[in-house]
Amino acid sequence: MLTTTLQPYKIYWMPFLDYYKHCDKLAMSGACYSFVFNDTMPTDYQQPYEFEQCVYVGKSSNNYYDVQNKTKGKVRSMVHKRMTNHHQPFATGQNAESSHKSIIDVYGYGEDIISGKNTNLPMWLCLLIPRPDVPVEAIPRWCLTQEQMQLFQYENRWGHCTLGNMDTKGRKNKDSMSSLRMESIREQSLEGFML
Repeated sequence: MLTTTLQPYKIYWMPFLDYYKHCDKLAMSGACYSFVFNDTMPTDYQQPYEFEQCVYVGKSSNNYYDVQNKTKGKVRSMVHKRMTNHHQPFATGQNAESSHKSIIDVYGYGEDIISGKNTNLPMWLCLLIPRPDVPVEAIPRWCLTQEQMQLFQYENRWGHCTLGNMDTKGRKNKDSMSSLRMESIREQSLEGFML
């Protein structure tokens, strides 16, 4: 049962720019999501890790009430909110986090880049959806597990991490002052222990 519960119930691919049409319908409880640059839309049985040009894997779960115009609102998926947060840096190049910057450095930014108009290599959004029998309180953990499985399988297959998930290799700078100081403390501790 555990193996089948871990498998995605559905795999949906769509043009990234169409996220607002689908996220609230498909991922209201949560999903693992990925961005893949590819000349054609992947099929619903292909997973993101299968593409070397998978540039980011993330996860988001639950939903929230989005107040609009101070008088009304609607329930939105947190996945929709995450896609909105990703859209601006990819479209404008502004307010980019390090994960966005590494992708923009390679592919560029702008609606024409995202849509593939200038490159014939559009960015696709993949949503991995949990099975309906996964308890609501377990969906955040399911999404995290899917994210980690995708990243593991990607690195295992391609020998490196995705552009936007560079933090999987760790950020420790061995030449930084704190790293050098910690190494010095370890050496002093070992010397004291050996005496």
